[in-house]
Amino acid sequence: MAITLSTENIDDNGKELLHYGTKEFPIAFFDDDLTKVKVPWHWHEEFEICILLEGKVDFRVANQSMKLKAQEGYFINSGILHSEKLLSPSGHQHCLIFSPTLISPAHDLIWQTYIEPLFNNPQIPFIHLQPSVPWQKDILDIVKKAWEIGAYDQKDFPYHVRESLSKIFVEFVNHRDMLDHAYHYTIKNYQDELRVKTTLRFIETHYTEKITIAHIAKSADISISTCLRLYKSILHTTPIHYLIQYRLQKSLELLKGTKMSISEIAYACGFNDPSYYNKWFKKEYGITPSTYILNLHQNNE
Repeated sequence: MAITLSTENIDDNGKELLHYGTKEFPIAFFDDDLTKVKVPWHWHEEFEICILLEGKVDFRVANQSMKLKAQEGYFINSGILHSEKLLSPSGHQHCLIFSPTLISPAHDLIWQTYIEPLFNNPQIPFIHLQPSVPWQKDILDIVKKAWEIGAYDQKDFPYHVRESLSKIFVEFVNHRDMLDHAYHYTIKNYQDELRVKTTLRFIETHYTEKITIAHIAKSADISISTCLRLYKSILHTTPIHYLIQYRLQKSLELLKGTKMSISEIAYACGFNDPSYYNKWFKKEYGITPSTYILNLHQNNE
């Protein structure tokens, strides 16, 4: 199957807007240059398994922040918010994102034995995969092989990719007793994430308008103090900072794809002052919007 390049497209609920593979074989193979692709807070219904090949990242998920280095990886459960931030000059990772039904149809014996114990299990939001742990190293090796087979359409790749994923889930289930108590993620944590997802939907629907923390909190029927607490504990930021970052991300799309002026883009993305937009853009990306446009033109020549 073709290699997929990551995007930053998400819908009004923070859910990633990508189709993973085909209906007949629902999996995508991502080759991510993390110097070019940002991984903002998002979620998807599919499972995700990644291995970091180069660099160091700040990986955030399930109320936790951890530093991942090359050859480490992770598994993300269905519906779990997560993000990555590159901490090194370069970074490269391979990811597999796939429907659980790729391994087995829902509700048959394979599903009940190997998928259902993990699928939407709030006790296992993610799994940190480390090469220093023998069974986890085996999984990382399987991920590398499966990615190579699937991304480059090697002979009989559907069979071998499904077989590889099946082996991974056998390992997960065999170590479930350890995983169930590894991350201290409770039903309350899960419910708090649902509230945050509601506020993300509000922000991503109304980012062009003048909105305040009060508006964001009200969208999930929570107090301002609760909203601030949830953003700090789950997203490691504030509601307003998230709003600004989201507006900046949307402005990148307009800078790349339109001939609008910088002032027009600033207003279109919810900034009421172009100079304020310029200030935040430079703080976030290290250059001004005008320099960003210039670099785009030079790269396209």
